[in-house]
Amino acid sequence: MKAKSMMKERVDAVIRSGIYLNEEELYDEAIRALFEVKSDLKMIVAVELYRDGEVSIEKAAEIAGVNVVQFKEILTHKGVTRGVGSGVEKLMRKTEELKIATR
Repeated sequence: MKAKSMMKERVDAVIRSGIYLNEEELYDEAIRALFEVKSDLKMIVAVELYRDGEVSIEKAAEIAGVNVVQFKEILTHKGVTRGVGSGVEKLMRKTEELKIATR
């Protein structure tokens, strides 16, 4: 608990200094820096977003910083199957979810 309050104090102090307008701006910068330092996170994020159908293979490759052919090889290596029409299937699932939610 003490570590959290200590981190919160530091964040608050940085905000008070005026360097960042708010916590969101500070956290955005911190996450950007994290991704620069730990470049493997880009690949992890790209694979997960693609696996969940949240981005196309082209967008995932862009996030990962590789070309589409390389990204396909990475997916194969990680055991992620690429389904044709997965975007359509996701859209149909979301449509059904919305129908259920509005009943």
